[in-house]
Amino acid sequence: MKPAKISKEYQQDLLKTQLVDLIDMSHSLVQLADKFNWLRIDELCSAKFCEDNGRPGLSSRLVIGLLLLKQMNGLSDEEVCSKFLENPYYQYFCGNHHFEHSLAMTSESLTQWRKRLGDKVFQQILVETINLGLAEEIIDPKELSEVISDTTVQEKNITYPTDGKLLWRAIEHLVRAGKEVGIKFRQTYHKLAPQLRNKVARLLHARKPGQARKYLKTLRTILGRVIRDVERKSTALANQRGRTFETLQSKLKLATRIFEQKRDSKDKVYSLHEPDTSCIAKGKAHKKYEYGSKIGLISTMKNSFIIAVEAFQGNPYDGKTLPSLLLQAESNTRIKIVTVVLDKGYRGCKKANPDIKVMLSGDRNLTPEEKEQLNQRSKIEATIGLSKSKCGLGRNFLKGVAGDKLNATLSAIAYNLKMILRVIFYLIIGWLFYAHWKTKTQPNNYGWV
Repeated sequence: MKPAKISKEYQQDLLKTQLVDLIDMSHSLVQLADKFNWLRIDELCSAKFCEDNGRPGLSSRLVIGLLLLKQMNGLSDEEVCSKFLENPYYQYFCGNHHFEHSLAMTSESLTQWRKRLGDKVFQQILVETINLGLAEEIIDPKELSEVISDTTVQEKNITYPTDGKLLWRAIEHLVRAGKEVGIKFRQTYHKLAPQLRNKVARLLHARKPGQARKYLKTLRTILGRVIRDVERKSTALANQRGRTFETLQSKLKLATRIFEQKRDSKDKVYSLHEPDTSCIAKGKAHKKYEYGSKIGLISTMKNSFIIAVEAFQGNPYDGKTLPSLLLQAESNTRIKIVTVVLDKGYRGCKKANPDIKVMLSGDRNLTPEEKEQLNQRSKIEATIGLSKSKCGLGRNFLKGVAGDKLNATLSAIAYNLKMILRVIFYLIIGWLFYAHWKTKTQPNNYGWV
């Protein structure tokens, strides 16, 4: 069934403490909760649920509030659920009226809601953060026509891929999946394969690649034996169409790709549990290669407010990511983009976008106004850095291609909300200083200041 509708009316409970009496109502998180359009979010979430089938859904404000708090504070699903029981401000943000000592859900519910809602719903929530920024005058509508764009890498939660590790894990996964179906292997290599993997790692660390290559060849031979053994014995099980047999077939395809891939192969597999991970080189001195997905961002030029974000599979050229980002930004803001500032990685975008004023780093013969706009390009580097360090863009723990898109969108939402929180906090501090100054400068009974 659909989630319960959000209502401001509630029944008092004499045995519970009201949050209004427990927290500071001028707190920035409280003010953000009061200003956020929860009714619109409830409409977006309710569209993903059936009318009368199943049990009543959880409150959309509770689940979305927990997801936003998780992303804004860099917590895991389990941590944000435990923090909810300790922090009354978290409970108020999620729509509670009384302080609760138990949570009517588990951390697995957050995963199920992310899968059910999908990236399109969270893109609409990103639009709501932009509308809130406009309503609070944090950004001006005139700023939305002049933007900055750049790409970065959202790393997947995988270990550093090596040939020895991939071959060993492929053998282990294939043997385990085959045993679940009922295949009896001639030999499982459960002792020999990890020993060879360890020898390869030690020899490579000792800078003896020639000797390590010998053990890698043995590991590859063992993987080929296991693959052929599974192919022979799985034909007798072709009538099975259960989940375990489908898992075996997918593991067999991945193991075959790992067995056949070489150093210069394209579309290589870097992880068995995340086969869509790409290897991306961004030219960093401290990190030559990054393993994950490419993320494109568009932010405003003055206040660095994120108005569009998208995750791309593979390693596309930066210029090919720009058209879809511009379309998304214009649909989110309903304002035509006039100027976009880019770095040199977007060479060729001027001809591809003749109706937009495209400025690249290093352009010459510019007017003073254009030079000032071009100097704003480096602001997006700080936006990307803060999104990675504070909003969860640095490492993606969500699974699959859908997880890449969800984590990128949630990080952009968290970044915008943290900007709004910062403005609200400074407004509160400024009002407190003004009130303190006014009481100090008010004349007393003797006429003294």
